[in-house]
Amino acid sequence: MNFELDSCLIRPATKADRDDLISVSKGIWGGTDYLPKVMDRWISEPWFLVCEYQGHVIACLKLSLFPDQVLWFEGLRVRSRYQNRGVATLMNRHSFALAHDLRRAGKVRSFEFCTYYLNKESLHLTQKLGFKVVATFWQLNKRGIKATREPKLLPRVDLKAFRHYGKYIPCAWQSLHHCPDALPFLNRHGRLFQTPRATYYLGGGHEPHLTLLEAPTPAIKEDLPYFQHFFGSRKSYGVIVPPAFKDSLPLLQSLGFHFWEREVAENMLILKM
Repeated sequence: MNFELDSCLIRPATKADRDDLISVSKGIWGGTDYLPKVMDRWISEPWFLVCEYQGHVIACLKLSLFPDQVLWFEGLRVRSRYQNRGVATLMNRHSFALAHDLRRAGKVRSFEFCTYYLNKESLHLTQKLGFKVVATFWQLNKRGIKATREPKLLPRVDLKAFRHYGKYIPCAWQSLHHCPDALPFLNRHGRLFQTPRATYYLGGGHEPHLTLLEAPTPAIKEDLPYFQHFFGSRKSYGVIVPPAFKDSLPLLQSLGFHFWEREVAENMLILKM
């Protein structure tokens, strides 16, 4: 296929791009990409960029303003047939030009994003630009069980609940500075809930994950139906564990929580520039 990178146009996304964006997402994570769930909201917000080539969108990238003047990079996607042709680099170049304009205008102080530890292309591109890993988490998955049980929802998020987390609080695959400014975001995109044994945070607007707030004990097995309540019977879900709970990983694995890869690794990386 002949491809001319110089013919690509980087521009803001519009509603007319919906079908093309869905096509882009089909090749991501075996067709389970969250992009179709968020693209209408992202189109209505600033800084959702797409790459147009020969009249069709072939890539996208979203910048979002997070608490504490963080510009968050996410949603970099390239249609499978155009991968490894410089499109991702082109998207990064244009997004960083915009990001530096926002920084010069005093609207943002840092650039940050989260990625999977084996996302070698993204890590190579961004570390070359000056990003450095500043925080890590463990992300595990759990096959759903049949039983569900309704937990008690707490009225609001309290930063004290995240006392075992360092400078960053994960909200699914997004992450926030551990500061009071994060509270509105954490409340808007998640909730605290209680079981008879413990309190947990369920966070994430488009890919909800459970966040463990205390080191789990064997009694966590009794909480599995409460977890299942938020996802539906037999539905799989993800859980996030801070480095402080590393010694609890064997317990979680014995209960069916597993990594995507066989390797046990801090697989959620937060990078900052």
